[in-house]
Formats: sequence, structure tokens, C-alpha cells
Amino acid sequence: MSTNPDALAALCEAAMPEERLTADELAHLCFGTDDEVLGDEHAAAALQTQRFDKHLAAWLTLVVVHPTEQSRGRGKELIRAVAGRARELGARDLLLASAVPRYLWPGVDVFNTRAGMLLETCGFERDWVGTNMAIDTAFRQAPPKGVVVERETGEGAHELAARAYPYWVPELDRAVVLGTAFAARDTQGATIGFGCHSVNRFGWIGPMATDPRLQHGGVGSAVVAALCADLEARGCATGEIAWVSNLRFYGKCGARVSRVFVGGRLGL
Repeated sequence: MSTNPDALAALCEAAMPEERLTADELAHLCFGTDDEVLGDEHAAAALQTQRFDKHLAAWLTLVVVHPTEQSRGRGKELIRAVAGRARELGARDLLLASAVPRYLWPGVDVFNTRAGMLLETCGFERDWVGTNMAIDTAFRQAPPKGVVVERETGEGAHELAARAYPYWVPELDRAVVLGTAFAARDTQGATIGFGCHSVNRFGWIGPMATDPRLQHGGVGSAVVAALCADLEARGCATGEIAWVSNLRFYGKCGARVSRVFVGGRLGL
């Protein structure tokens, strides 16, 4: 590895300024214990691996080439290097940018023509679709009677997630540390919902959930409103709801589909 978070952030700023990726975000998302970044300050790719019992999952989480180096085969070279390293580690497939809990995107933006062409050339096959939605942070919704939504500083949201939404625990716990997690409590003080923002990317909303026994009662929209208010106070006019699984719910909050991503798989 001949790059670091600062160098990678500078490269991303040159190649994809609209993504506004910071060195701190990239340090968390691409430089973890089981991550490898290949390349240099002109072109780089990130590999993330996770072990599930005897199975090793591998993700290509980022490929970025400086504009002056594009169309010279650098991207293809890096993808082949990442695939070779993943194969060497024991992975059977290389997946695209969907590594939970540390992901940059839910996949590859369908409007990123160059990326789509590159990945198709390298043999990736599309396997699913992910959606982001944009929401005006001026959105407000009062909580149901007897419910309070507050910034989470304790264990209530963690306990709810561990019980009903275990895959979201790492992101939630990180948000609590960052001060970007909120929880809804009932009149007895029990946690009945939670929501987070800016866990991996500033301004991105999620994960969030309501106790399965209490859905459709207005708790979720009140949590969304609290997240929007906090983002607005931080200078963010539009929040991006990441990896949406319920278009209807967020649509009722005024959110609209903003980006569509495709996943992919390359057999090793």
C-alpha cells in the first residue's frame, strides 16, 4: 500500500468531487483491520474482507483513477490486482461496494457510465438494485402522544437493535459515539425506535427502525424529523437516506429517489 487516507481523499476529490469523501470517512471505510488499499496517489482500489465461519467474503469497495490517468488501463489493472489478492486470501467471489457495516455506496451508481463499462469489461455480473432517497432537512413531524425522541447516549437503542435488527448494531453503536444517533422512548422510558445519520458518510441517513410491534404509528417519521433537524443544524440542507428498503415510508416523509445503484459479482 502506497497511499493513506489523506492521499486517497485528495485522489477522490480530483476524480469524483461530488462525492465529498473526507480523509476521516475514508480512514474508517477503507483502512480497517481487514482492509487493503492497492495503488498510489494517481489510482487506487480498496479491498474489504469479512470472515463468516469458514467462508471469506470479499468486496471491491472503491476504485478511483485521477482524471489525467484515465483511459490508460489503470482501473482494469487495479481491479485485477484486487481480484487476485481476494483469491489469494481464499474468497470465491468479489462483490461490489455493499459491505455492511462499512460501505461507501450501496453498489455502483447506474449513471456512472465509465464505472459500469469498466466493471462489465472486467467480468462483473449485476445481481441486485439498491436505492437512495433525498429528503429536505426542513422536514418536521411531531412524535405520537407520550413519545419522546432524543439523542441517544445510553444503551436503549443498542438493546432494541440487538433484539430485532442485529445487523445494524455496529452502525448504531458508531453513531452513538459520534453523537448522531436518536432514540424514541415511550411513557415508561422503553426504547421503541432509533435512527442515525452520518455513520459512514456525512449527511447520509440510516440505519433506522421502529420496534416491530409498534410500526405504522408515527414513531418512525418522528425519528426521521429529529435526524433532519440535527442535520439542518449542522449545515446540511438535504439528507440522503441510504440503501432504502421502504420507499413508501420515506416517500410519505417527502423523500424522493435520488440515486440508484447496482450490485455485482465476479467469480474468482
